[in-house]
Amino acid sequence: MTAPLLASHILAMLFLTPRLLRGSSWTRRAPRLGIGVWTAACLSTLAAVCLAGALLIVPLLTVGHAIISLVLVCDISLHHVSRTTASLAMDVTGAGVIAVIAARILYATTTVALPQRRLRRRHADAVRVLGHRHPTRGDILVLEHPVPAVYCLPTHHRLIVVTEGALALLDPPLLDAVIAHEHAHLRGHHYLITTVTAVLARAFPRLPLFTVANDEVRRLAEMAADDSAARRCTPHTVARALLDLVAGQVPAPVLGMAGVGTAERVRRLLAPSRPISPAARYLAAASATALLVMPIAVPTVPALVDDAAHCPPAVTAGATPRPTH
Repeated sequence: MTAPLLASHILAMLFLTPRLLRGSSWTRRAPRLGIGVWTAACLSTLAAVCLAGALLIVPLLTVGHAIISLVLVCDISLHHVSRTTASLAMDVTGAGVIAVIAARILYATTTVALPQRRLRRRHADAVRVLGHRHPTRGDILVLEHPVPAVYCLPTHHRLIVVTEGALALLDPPLLDAVIAHEHAHLRGHHYLITTVTAVLARAFPRLPLFTVANDEVRRLAEMAADDSAARRCTPHTVARALLDLVAGQVPAPVLGMAGVGTAERVRRLLAPSRPISPAARYLAAASATALLVMPIAVPTVPALVDDAAHCPPAVTAGATPRPTH
C-alpha cells in the first residue's frame, strides 16, 4: 500500500497541484497562505521522492524506527533483510534516486543561490560606499542615480536602497508606501523562500510543480508585501507608487517593488476582492501542514503501531511486576 500511496502523492504533486493552485483565485486573496501551500507542496514532493528511494534500500519499518528512535526504545531486532540479487538491484536504484536528487540540488545551489548571494553582497558593499543615509529616514540608503528605483538587499544589515530619481518622483506618502513594501519583504524573509523555489526550478526544470511554483511564489511575495504596505498606508497609495516605479530597473538578485506582475497587482489593489473566510484560511493552513507531515507520517505511523504490538510496556518505577502463573 505504501508504494502506490507514495507514487500517487508524487504524481499528484508534480502534475495536478500546479493546475489546481495556479488557477485558484484564493491564493491572490491570501498570498501569504498561497506561498505557504506552494512551498509545502514543493518540499513534500521532494521528501516523498527521497522516501521512495530510501524504501528501495531499507524496509518501511526501519525508516520509521529511525525517525522515532530518539523517542521510543525497543530492544527487539525487528528486521532481517536477506541480500538477494533483486534486493541489491533495489538498493542500487534507491541509492541512485537519492544521489540524483542530491546532485541536482547541489548543482542548482551552486549555480543559483550562491551566485545570487555573492551578487547581493557585492552590490551591498558598493551601495554602502557610493550611497548615503537619507537625512530624515535612517532606514534607507540613497544612490545618486536618475532612474527611479527602490529595492531591498537582504544582507546582514538589511538595506533598503532608494535612488535620487525615486526621491524626486515620489511624494512623502508614496515613499512611505514603497518603504513599507520593502520592509515587508525583509520581515517575511521572502528572499529565502524565492531562493528555495528558484533552486528547485533550476534543479528540476522539466517538472511543472517546481517551475510554476517559482513564478507563483515570486508573484505572491510581491502581493503579500503590497498588502502589508496597504495596511500601513492605503491600497490606492500603494498602487500609485507601483505605477510610478514601473519603469525603474533593479538588480536581478534583489526584490524590488515594481519587479513582478505589475498590472495584475495594480488591478488587485484598486479593486480588492473579498478576503477569504476564516474556515478557508484554516483549511489552507491545514493542507500545507498535512503536505509537510505526510512524508514523515508514512513510515512513522506503521513503526509506532509495530512498537505498540512488539515492545513490552514500561514498568512503573517502584512498582512490583505482577507474577505470572
